[in-house]
Amino acid sequence: MPGDQQGEERKALIDQVLEVAVYVPLGAALKVAEQVPELAATGRSVAGRQIDNARMIGRVAVEAARRSVGTRMGRTGTPVEPGATSTAPEPPRAEPVEREATPPAHHEAAAPPAGSELAVAGYDTLAASQIVPLLAGLSGAEIEEIRRHEEATRRRRTVLGRIAQLQAERHHGA
Repeated sequence: MPGDQQGEERKALIDQVLEVAVYVPLGAALKVAEQVPELAATGRSVAGRQIDNARMIGRVAVEAARRSVGTRMGRTGTPVEPGATSTAPEPPRAEPVEREATPPAHHEAAAPPAGSELAVAGYDTLAASQIVPLLAGLSGAEIEEIRRHEEATRRRRTVLGRIAQLQAERHHGA
């Protein structure tokens, strides 16, 4: 019965075509529809953490840039030349903590210059964060004067550390 066999082959071929062309895509679509909420939750979880991290890093970068520009521009919005001070009023600062006097690390024969004689105008009224960016624009002798003054007065680690860096750079660069 060659006709029956041919009919069965034709039916099997039609079933295969239906499987591949209709049932597989339909089954896949239904399976995906079932898993969409789970896939979305997974994607939201992974991407959400990365987006939160990127936002945090962005905020930190913007704040650092804002501080840097504020230091360079002064409070009035006009550029501050190295060695000059802003004409805007100083923001309120916490009272300095009294600490025991410690002998300076470098004993010099000459007395350190008074704050009014330094290359940075109003030096004694400035915060360390205002002084540090100005140091790079000073000569080696001016930096040394400021180092001696800082050692003899407030001994701020931030200022003294930056001075040490600049002096080492200039010593190795010379």
